Amino acid sequence: METMEQTPITVWNPIMYGVVESVIAGPISGHVRVMGVTWKARLCIPQAGYILVPDTPVMVFGCHGDTLLVLSTEARTEVAT
Repeated sequence: METMEQTPITVWNPIMYGVVESVIAGPISGHVRVMGVTWKARLCIPQAGYILVPDTPVMVFGCHGDTLLVLSTEARTEVAT
């Protein structure tokens, strides 16, 4: 049985800021724009059930491989029911 090597999570200090370009919902990745570049992104707490819609400002806490880990900076975030 082969084991797959896991990609480590990198935490950024200081955090960066960006804006959602395509919906990020729970464990489903979307896209954010940070410093003029579009990146694949997912919630850093996917089990929380948040939905980040386009134009939502986000904080980027780090990355997992080539995927940024984000949370909303505002209360406009919706919770999935």
